[in-house]
Amino acid sequence: MTDKDKYTYSGTFTGSQFGGPGSHFTQNVNTGGQGADPDLVRLQALLTDLMARVAVHSTEIDHPERAGRDAEEILTEAARPAAERDTGRLADAFRRLRDRLRPIADFADSLSKLADLLTKFLPS
Repeated sequence: MTDKDKYTYSGTFTGSQFGGPGSHFTQNVNTGGQGADPDLVRLQALLTDLMARVAVHSTEIDHPERAGRDAEEILTEAARPAAERDTGRLADAFRRLRDRLRPIADFADSLSKLADLLTKFLPS
């Protein structure tokens, strides 16, 4: 990949986002400030770290943009109030993300941390 093949997007995005080869997205989600759920802030940080790793390994992953959509869906669902959260959708998005990244051993640690944290957003 050459420098001209790299794309960087930054800002607040709505809906699924994807770009060209080597695209990197930074999504600004307002989780800061007083009363911010620390688990949600941590989830956002883990997903940001994971997607940075996806960007580095994008040539080794089939459809890395789909991994980005799965991560976005996880964060969106987790950010909903518990009564409105679609836990099936949250679990399915994580399952898809895990399956997409399974060939890359480097992601095991991030996925493990994500799985542990997602238990706080899913019913017991």
